[in-house]
Amino acid sequence: MILNFLSVNTAWNREKVVEFMKYRAVDAVFLDLPTSFEAYFAKKLLPPVDISHIQDLRASEPIIQYCWNEEVPIYCYLDDKDSEERKKIQIELAKLVLKAKLTEKIDVLEWKKLIFHDLALKEGLNELIAIKIHENAGNVNVCLNLSPEIENYLKEAGFEVERIQLYEFQRPIDKLYELALKEMKGEKVSNEVYLEVIKKHLIFVDSVIEVGYEEACKYFWM
Repeated sequence: MILNFLSVNTAWNREKVVEFMKYRAVDAVFLDLPTSFEAYFAKKLLPPVDISHIQDLRASEPIIQYCWNEEVPIYCYLDDKDSEERKKIQIELAKLVLKAKLTEKIDVLEWKKLIFHDLALKEGLNELIAIKIHENAGNVNVCLNLSPEIENYLKEAGFEVERIQLYEFQRPIDKLYELALKEMKGEKVSNEVYLEVIKKHLIFVDSVIEVGYEEACKYFWM
């Protein structure tokens, strides 16, 4: 059994995963973190992280602490090399935000190119992630944010998969990725639609600066 929790990277949201785990025996947990973190978790240590992984690690701490207390093995399914590539994408997105604020101009094509690249990278990882889970899974497994494609791989391998939505992904950045995914599948999306959502993302960033990321994610943005 694969329990796929769709969760935003905040501690308050991932505490809901812990509440679920308290009432059901779990054999393994698979987190959306770099594979290099596994060795630290096995020794009940938090790994040193740079700014790109601080929030992701902080968000997962309630799950990590629970697994340590209950002796549940923790696996991380993001390949280190690809994790570094995605970190570069995050940095480039941050640069685009800064550029937009400094110049008051938004180059939609720049944003789309970067997001398309990220989506293509994620698509290339689906099968590898499914294999990692397949090789290490027990009877009942908690996973975070597996894509529908990974779910399908696991179903084909004989796993029962249950998707549990813990967060409605309505942040502007989620909408941008949704628009890009539609375009990659052949739908037409105007640059004006992208521009509107990018402007909302800039407002979201301002909110993060004002109240913090965890609080900003509680707001309804779209």
